[in-house]
Amino acid sequence: MVFNFYSNSFSQLSKGFAKGLFIIGLLLIGFGILVWVFKEVLAIIAAAIFMAIGAVCCLNAIKIFFLSWKSGRKPDDGRSDNVKIHIE
Repeated sequence: MVFNFYSNSFSQLSKGFAKGLFIIGLLLIGFGILVWVFKEVLAIIAAAIFMAIGAVCCLNAIKIFFLSWKSGRKPDDGRSDNVKIHIE
């Protein structure tokens, strides 16, 4: 164990950045190997994810269109049924 009387914050920062970058690099290499080995399985999984997300987006769009169509059918003359003004 090394004991320093001073702290070099730039050195500590660069060492921490290098450690994180090295770990990310190893993870990317491992992920690349997995994609290379299981390319057909991963392609099917990715396609299923994209299809599911697309279906959710379409359903949300239909819901928004329906709600906007439903709210646009009501005639709005600037009054509300549940508001009463009392003048004394």
